[in-house]
Amino acid sequence: MNILITGGMSALAQKLARVFSAEDKVIFGDNVAIPDLLIAGGRYVVIPSGSSASFNHELLKVSISNESDLIIPLRKDEIVQLAACKDLFAEYGIQLAVPSHRLLEIVEFIVNPGKDLNTTVLLKGKIAGQGEPIESLENESGVCVVSDGGEELFFCCLA
Repeated sequence: MNILITGGMSALAQKLARVFSAEDKVIFGDNVAIPDLLIAGGRYVVIPSGSSASFNHELLKVSISNESDLIIPLRKDEIVQLAACKDLFAEYGIQLAVPSHRLLEIVEFIVNPGKDLNTTVLLKGKIAGQGEPIESLENESGVCVVSDGGEELFFCCLA
């Protein structure tokens, strides 16, 4: 699977990349300064700010050119914009790891989760790399923190 993680220069993006298997190709995108050396290595791409009016279309172009199967947005403004256009990306076979509009309206995000928290990726109700879907979240996706006991999930993002 080809995966694009936004906020790619953050420690959170690097941590989430380790959730996936070695066979998966992870590319990091960010709108902050990325050293040319990293871009030349092919694992980093420049993307527009999530607050940009053209963010969705520019990210779609980057995703298509990198043959991305999955996009994991980390910044809140990116999550909100992408949640509104899941269908557009789905037309190109690209899954978005974002919660539904319904969930976005009621859930509070943990912003800038600390490195000591157990952050992972929820994809259609399943914790990445694990089996059974979580009953009440079977259609939900996003970056989340799992409680110490494993019974609760909290969605998180970068500021």
